[in-house]
Parts: sequence; structure tokens; C-alpha cells
Amino acid sequence: MFVSNLIINQYPIFNIKIQQMGKIKLLNLLKILPLIFFTFLFVECKKPDNYDTQEYSLGNFEEDGYPDGTYCAEIDYYYSETGTSSTYTLLVEIENNELTVIHWPNEGWLDDSHFTPPDISNGEASFTSDEGVDYTIRIIGNEENCSTSSSATTEDELIQQKENEEEEYRKREDEEAEYQKKQLEEEEEKRKQEEEESKQEEENIE
Repeated sequence: MFVSNLIINQYPIFNIKIQQMGKIKLLNLLKILPLIFFTFLFVECKKPDNYDTQEYSLGNFEEDGYPDGTYCAEIDYYYSETGTSSTYTLLVEIENNELTVIHWPNEGWLDDSHFTPPDISNGEASFTSDEGVDYTIRIIGNEENCSTSSSATTEDELIQQKENEEEEYRKREDEEAEYQKKQLEEEEEKRKQEEEESKQEEENIE
């Protein structure tokens, strides 16, 4: 150490070179630091941010389907008799990976006495009820945090709507038939009256 200091003191050029080497190392380090920072930032950004959401929405989903229980589902229905269609978020029940019950907001339900339970192990199923209503169900989450639709047209209401429309149609047909009948009666009465007047005029001429 003493010899090194002596050489540096005796030959200042060595001191200058050592200082230059230190500056070069510092510059190299400053060049590397941004690279390290951006590499770390890139790795952090690549991490998926939807792990928690997936665990929330399908926390009970397993490779072999869903455990028995109640789930949050998006439900599309279409009733060809009236052309009515809509989409609701409702609670459904699954048993043995089959959809067995749809719960309506008014505390009513549609159970498997009205349809053949479809397999829903992959999270989606479709079926047609015994009243001819087509349903498509997609599991979107667990029961706990399910924000269900505040109102929904139940299948009974769909059928009642159809019956009301049919009754209204029959009523309009009856009214139209009655109107046509009345028109014919008035025309017949007018024709008879004209014939009677014509006959009287002929008699008066004679």
C-alpha cells in the first residue's frame, strides 16, 4: 500500500489514469441502471392483473365442473310464440354438473320439472322448456357477490302474455265479425227499403 501511494505521488500520471478508470466504471454503471430498471418494470407489467377477478368470478370452478351449489348466471331467453327475448342476471342451482333450477327475482323459480337438466360442466348450457321457451345460461360467478336483475319476466308471465295477446286477437276478430255482420244487415235493410219504394212508385204510375 505504501509503495502504491509512493508511486502515485512520484508519478502523477498514474493518479490521473486511476481517476479516469473510476469515471469509466461509474459511467458504465449509470448506463446499466436504466436497463435494469426498465427490465424490472417490463416484468412487472407482464404479470396478469386478472388473477383475483378470475378467482372471484369462478372461484368454485374445477376442471371436472362445478360443485353442487348456487351460482350467478347470465340468462338469455327467447319465446318464439310472441317474439319476446331478453337477458337477465339470476341465481341458478347446479347439481351433479347439471342445471336444475333458475331463481326469479320475485322469489319464484323454474325447476327441472319443466325441462330436462342440461350439462353445464363447461360453464354454459341451453335448453327448451316444456312451454317452448328457449334458454341459454352462462355461469359468470359465485352466489355471494351476484348482482341479480331486480325484475325479470318469468315463464308464467310469458305464457300469460301470450294468452292475453291471443285473447285480445280473438276479441278484435269478434268485433270485426260483428261489425261486418251489422254492415250486411244494414245494406240488406236498405236494399229491401229501396225495392219497396220502387214497387210503390210503379203502382202509383199504373
